[in-house]
Amino acid sequence: MKAKTKQVIILVTLVITNLFCIGVQQYFQSPVQAEDCTSCIKEVPIFNELQSAWIILVGDTADHNAMMQLQNAGNMTYEVLRGNGFTSEQIFYMGPEVDSITQPYVNWSSTTASLEYAIKTWAPQHVSSSQSLGIVLISHGDTDAIALMVGGVPLWKSTFNSYLDTFEATSGCKRIILIIEACYSGSFIDAVSKDNRIIVTSAHKFNGAAFNVLRTNGAFTESFWSSIASCDTIGRAFEKAVIHVRNIGSKQKPVIDDNHDGLGNTVPPYSILPLGGDGNDALNVKIQGVHTECYPKIEVGKVPLHIYEIWDPFSSVFNIEVEVGSSTGISKVLARFVPLGWEPVDPLDGYLYPINDASIKMVELESPLMNGVYSGDGAFDGLAIGDTFKVNIIAYDENGMVSDIVNTYLSFNADGEAPPDTEIPSIDIINPPPDYSLSGIVELIAQGDDNQELESIELYIDGLLVNSSVMPDYYPYPTLQFMCNTSLYDEGMHNITAVAIDKAGLSNQTSMIVKFDNLNNEIVYYVAAIVGGVIIIIPSIAIVRFRKRIKKRKK
Repeated sequence: MKAKTKQVIILVTLVITNLFCIGVQQYFQSPVQAEDCTSCIKEVPIFNELQSAWIILVGDTADHNAMMQLQNAGNMTYEVLRGNGFTSEQIFYMGPEVDSITQPYVNWSSTTASLEYAIKTWAPQHVSSSQSLGIVLISHGDTDAIALMVGGVPLWKSTFNSYLDTFEATSGCKRIILIIEACYSGSFIDAVSKDNRIIVTSAHKFNGAAFNVLRTNGAFTESFWSSIASCDTIGRAFEKAVIHVRNIGSKQKPVIDDNHDGLGNTVPPYSILPLGGDGNDALNVKIQGVHTECYPKIEVGKVPLHIYEIWDPFSSVFNIEVEVGSSTGISKVLARFVPLGWEPVDPLDGYLYPINDASIKMVELESPLMNGVYSGDGAFDGLAIGDTFKVNIIAYDENGMVSDIVNTYLSFNADGEAPPDTEIPSIDIINPPPDYSLSGIVELIAQGDDNQELESIELYIDGLLVNSSVMPDYYPYPTLQFMCNTSLYDEGMHNITAVAIDKAGLSNQTSMIVKFDNLNNEIVYYVAAIVGGVIIIIPSIAIVRFRKRIKKRKK
């Protein structure tokens, strides 16, 4: 009887609150029917999880192919871990060389016996049943195996998983985070996928992995650990690394598995995690030994929109100017010009491969006034009129961290002016993923672009405008976001539409049908009161949920 009375009281409170919220919205004559969420609270992950120890292994082969790059990747990983609060005693580092001068961080040689000791003996001494262990493997790879030490046997995925199982049995710890940088590293996922494990691999099981643009590191490692250094979660760092390797032309398709089904997923263009059931865990976990203040280390901003220069049959010249900011100092800013339609070659030998070739031009930009404005010029010989290049803008800080890549375009025509715009803009809804049932507070995200200049993006729910934004006159274009309280809508199917409008007045739109399903979900409503002319918002239920439930497959 008491439970029933409590339910009735809560129901009455929610009805009154909802009516009051609608009244407040009408009072302010808002053109948006859906709540603008100024009084909404999304459940924000508190990132309480801390790892207790990390194991790093850098492998090698008999010909020492790319050994320096692999060692650089391992050293970068070590330095980021130290910067995120781990002591040297919490990190066990194995490498091809144990040298206090060239490899000062390495503890032991990277042999099978060393790795077995690190996982089965060292790790249980540093990790308890309530803590987490992280492992990073960096090497050349083959299907189901990676190279360890010259003359030694490779590390097979079944052997590696047996080490992990022994560690779990010895320590009682079930929480393992695994990051692998190697060709075909995705082939490890089916063997090591298990409850409470987050697995990130730099490449799909059928693909090689690429160097970064400087050929000093793995492309995935460079971006992933730079994002971790800026306190991104594992999931966000993975998303950025996927975009990074795609922008430089690699087809390696990094893979993540954290729903323990042994399959893994990558992030396609214009999409974000979670995807295919993977990403929910990784989006809520940071790599950190202590709780630290988080801020971006390096950012590229104010990159010019599509650039047009005058074509010359002998030598076509160009100039580009960008702005870059960093809290840790800039060491290098690069503009990389990739011909449209260029395709990389994905080698099959298991070695990291370079993504640059003779058709790609690289120009280092300079800042003579040291004011954050970087510029550079150059020339292309023998171009055809109308030739177009995708331009990657990449920046490095003094610590070797890399920025997110910002892209623009360069075209050569008769007068160096933009032609009449007859091409509609592009528009995508990148969150929520398709085929999800949504409840609670859900972040809707739309992203647009145009071949010349985008004017604005608009977002609608069931035909009613809920948010819009005017785009800046430079790249990167921001995404349009809206925090949607699904409880303010009827249960069932709803239409989400995103519209992009360019400067020429051309428009394009995309829509998706989603299901709002708040049944059996405790939703926060807000009681509003006017006190002294000020609106006070008070939550009537102290529990906030943010769920994305995948629709069950029909049998």
